[in-house]
Amino acid sequence: AGTTGYGYDDLGRDKLEEIYAEIFGTEDALVRIGFVNGTHAISCALYGALKPGDTLVYAVGAPYDTIQGVIGITDKGFGSLKDYGINYRQVELVDDKPDLEGMARLVREDPTVKVVMIQRSKGYATRPSFSVDQIGALIRFCKEIKPDVKVMVDNCYGEFVERIEPSDMGADMVVGSLIKNPGGGLAPIG
Repeated sequence: AGTTGYGYDDLGRDKLEEIYAEIFGTEDALVRIGFVNGTHAISCALYGALKPGDTLVYAVGAPYDTIQGVIGITDKGFGSLKDYGINYRQVELVDDKPDLEGMARLVREDPTVKVVMIQRSKGYATRPSFSVDQIGALIRFCKEIKPDVKVMVDNCYGEFVERIEPSDMGADMVVGSLIKNPGGGLAPIG
């Protein structure tokens, strides 16, 4: 059959995304080879969820280096969220746990906070990765403070390591790299 090149009515892709949505208990899913890595997928989600004047809050300290460039914490050239007028704040961990008091103060005081990001993986930090239960508690806490805030979870390295996912705990968006656990991370030889 002919194609426009845009992938409309791609039954295989549509079915794959339907399966992922069912597995993750979400209303929809995007599983595309066009996302070249987790940073690319997370960047697309952030650019889609935030607009100029909005504030993104990282609830678990600084993100890893590739996301820092996307946000504009480090200068990686033109096109960061900062370049588009999106503000950034972060709440440091206290004893490797989210600072709930600090989160509450920041989210309550700043009406521009639209997205709270939770990075599940420790990345390059020495803290342990967060469990789905810990993430769920933080999601509930954020929603109690500001019911309309969107909570996004960077789930890279976290997919399929527990029986439930952050989407089961009320995350508005769960984004990650599917080449790690459902792909290369499960291969016995790496």
